[in-house]
Amino acid sequence: PQQFDDMNMEEFMDYELMGGGGTEFDCCYDYMKEAGIEPKKFIMFTDGYPWGSWGNPDYCDVLHVIHGDAQRKIEAPFGVTIHYEQ
Repeated sequence: PQQFDDMNMEEFMDYELMGGGGTEFDCCYDYMKEAGIEPKKFIMFTDGYPWGSWGNPDYCDVLHVIHGDAQRKIEAPFGVTIHYEQ
């Protein structure tokens, strides 16, 4: 996990995303709960194809950043959805 704030925001653009082939949302929520993390905003980078659920809509505000949906048809069932193609 990587936390970004005013002191290290310049590192955000160098953060390397990894994965592919579906998103396991629940493990992120489980991790945050177990670690006592209650973010002001949770940013989930995803292809928009969850393994199971999209997570807990009541835990925190969520920004779903969807990559790979050029026609922008996928919309998360809660939070805010944006599409990123680059």
